[in-house]
Amino acid sequence: MTPRRKIIRVEDVLPKGCFNLFSRTHPKVAIGLDLGTTTKAKSNPTAVAVLQQVHLMHYVRLLLRFKNSDPAVLRAILSMILEGLASVELRARRLCIDATNERFFAVDLRREFAGKVPVELIINSEKTTYGGEDMLWKNYLVNLCVNTVEDGYLALPAGKWVQTDLRQTVRDRGTFVCEVIEDGGHGDCHRAIENALHGLVAKGGPIDAQALQVGKYGAGKRSDPRRDVGRLSARNRPAAARRAI
Repeated sequence: MTPRRKIIRVEDVLPKGCFNLFSRTHPKVAIGLDLGTTTKAKSNPTAVAVLQQVHLMHYVRLLLRFKNSDPAVLRAILSMILEGLASVELRARRLCIDATNERFFAVDLRREFAGKVPVELIINSEKTTYGGEDMLWKNYLVNLCVNTVEDGYLALPAGKWVQTDLRQTVRDRGTFVCEVIEDGGHGDCHRAIENALHGLVAKGGPIDAQALQVGKYGAGKRSDPRRDVGRLSARNRPAAARRAI
């Protein structure tokens, strides 16, 4: 007999009560999205991160990682996130989408959601400029995340899978690399968090962020920010995370 396929409703994807974790008095909220549109064993998952800045701290209030081949599901999840934020009187200042490998889908998402939230498409292989210096988007975003971790200003949901995801990104010969693990994970949550961090700090003009030089990653007393991932998670800051793979 063919086993019955479990039906997962979109409304069940988001942890119950997750929007009650947001502070209504701190309006700086941004959404980061790393796209994946296949469900094979080694395919990369989709990851969504919703961050809120409270003074100097950046709280990962919501973190999702899942595999899905139906674009309508992701659209529904993004709509529910925007509606959930509105229910607690908040509005995302930016939705930042990694469009490096899923450019056409990312453009389609921008077209659909541009009327609800400012949407920025990021292509990691292209260059950006700040402080008069050219740098790949990939390096800028990883540096932004690394700096925030090293400064102790990133609060993560507790969960071994979250730690595993963030520890996948390592420095190698002057750049950053990430190995694919058994379930297809490729630092997807790291990418989504990076994009959301950029959404919090980005302004209308040039990028206003201080990036750590690639060659300095791993220098100093706290040489490897990956060691801090467990410590920051252990704070058990108000956050919700869900993995569907």
